[in-house]
Amino acid sequence: MADSATIPVLLSAALSDPGRVRTNNEDLPILDAERGVFGVIDGVGGHAAGELAAAIARDVILQRLARPLGTPAERVREAIAIANNEIFRRAASEPTLAGMTCVVTLAVVSDGRVTVGHVGDSRLYKLRPSGVCKLTHDHSPVGEREDAHEIGEIEAMHHPRRHEVFRDVGSALRDKDEPDYVEVIDDTLEDDAAILVCSDGLTDMIPSATIERVVRLHAGDAGAVTTALVAAANEAGGRDNVTVVYAESPGFAAAFKAGTPAIPVSDVAPAADAAGGGTAGRSLGARLLAGRTTWFIVGAVLGVLGALLLAWRLSTEVPVGGRTIVAAPQASETVGTLAAAVQTAHAGDVIRLEPGTYAESIVVPEGVSLRARVPGSAVFVRPPGATGEWVALVAPGDGGAISGLRITSTAEAPVQVGVRVDGQGRSIELLQVDGPVTAGVDMLEDASATLQGSHFAVAGPAIVLAARSQLDATGNVFVAPAGSSPVVPALSRRAAAVAASRTAQPVAPSIFAMRLEDGARVVLNRNIFAGFGPTPIKGLTDAEREPMRTANVVVSPDLSTR
Repeated sequence: MADSATIPVLLSAALSDPGRVRTNNEDLPILDAERGVFGVIDGVGGHAAGELAAAIARDVILQRLARPLGTPAERVREAIAIANNEIFRRAASEPTLAGMTCVVTLAVVSDGRVTVGHVGDSRLYKLRPSGVCKLTHDHSPVGEREDAHEIGEIEAMHHPRRHEVFRDVGSALRDKDEPDYVEVIDDTLEDDAAILVCSDGLTDMIPSATIERVVRLHAGDAGAVTTALVAAANEAGGRDNVTVVYAESPGFAAAFKAGTPAIPVSDVAPAADAAGGGTAGRSLGARLLAGRTTWFIVGAVLGVLGALLLAWRLSTEVPVGGRTIVAAPQASETVGTLAAAVQTAHAGDVIRLEPGTYAESIVVPEGVSLRARVPGSAVFVRPPGATGEWVALVAPGDGGAISGLRITSTAEAPVQVGVRVDGQGRSIELLQVDGPVTAGVDMLEDASATLQGSHFAVAGPAIVLAARSQLDATGNVFVAPAGSSPVVPALSRRAAAVAASRTAQPVAPSIFAMRLEDGARVVLNRNIFAGFGPTPIKGLTDAEREPMRTANVVVSPDLSTR
């Protein structure tokens, strides 16, 4: 019987790229918007064999789906099984093609639903204003552990066995009704939803939070979405072929841009249920922490949020005309030091930091971005012998991002200031500051910046805003460690004794997460403040305090949320 389903034409685009390491491309996109068919094929088997396997699969799948017979689930299941058997027969007939296979993720959209047929480790994500959710399951040892929450997304991305799969298309003859072969997923596709199908060349390079950020930035322009995602994967290293197929419903762009960046819904839904829920008008964090709770629950929530924020590799735009300069703590034959990179960098360039400990203070040139290759792995510490006030990073001038860095302060090697901003338009993302500081981020007079996805576990103000400075802070976590005191440039014996006497005491109510001087302005959304008391920000007017509590989550030392 012919399929009479209604198939809306979605705004869609596809892009495939070899990446920055390989010269050939074994990926192929599938895009037939009029029939509602979207998918990705990733060939396996070497240069010629992988490309041929992908080509055979695409031809067979499109031929089968051109015949609107059966339900969408039957169609995708049969299309993949026929492609599998054709690849197997072709490989068996030519010894040079032995081992030729591919993996396939295929979606059919009709009647307001999306039906997915899936074999392998490519992925399909569904996006809505509430966030991004992975519908498919990776058929791989590492993917299974990630889906079971045994390891995190970032750990899975860098796991040495991440490319192993235990289901493929073409290695053996298969029946379309064979159990545990073609995974079929059926879900609604609302008017404010979009789907993204991609090869592992994308998801091995950038996490889902970055995918969401890119889509939010370019929603309404399908071509710009695919271009920006491929560019982000290549900027992160481009170790594999990258293929992206994107399709959005008519109401998606307006709804998605009007919404707010969210923690991926597949990761937080169970936690939200366990926390007891809240009213629809409250923020996500408020729903997670509604009512009285214990520090154990608060710690668990903060740990989850911190891990998710750490996975957020931000700054998705590739600098136009700029260079990527790789730096490491120690110079080698192929990589120079950070100090050398700073000397040669110009506006528009990106300095990419390799993992390691950087015992040095750096002035980031105007318009230059400083990014850790692996978020949280580039750690700045005070060097031995440094005297007086020590500032890890100074960011003068306008523009540029500071992303994925960690700054660690200890009593033995105190960092007074993590990042000092003296300019306009700096973007600070995925910053981690730990230990006693006088300011995690120090905004000088008339400076402006954005702060996103960062984590501060500090005694003393995490942020200090001087007169007329401006900060837009979204999705950050601020924690006051119990028994800590702010560090000062040089402690007298008396002051040191006083500080030591406080180590066993609770955090004093006078410690604030932020301190604003006259004329300073801060915009706060979806941040968590834990352990600073009911008023974590010094310098807010009475009229500003209630909107701050409404738009953020404040966890007081008495274990209550406000």
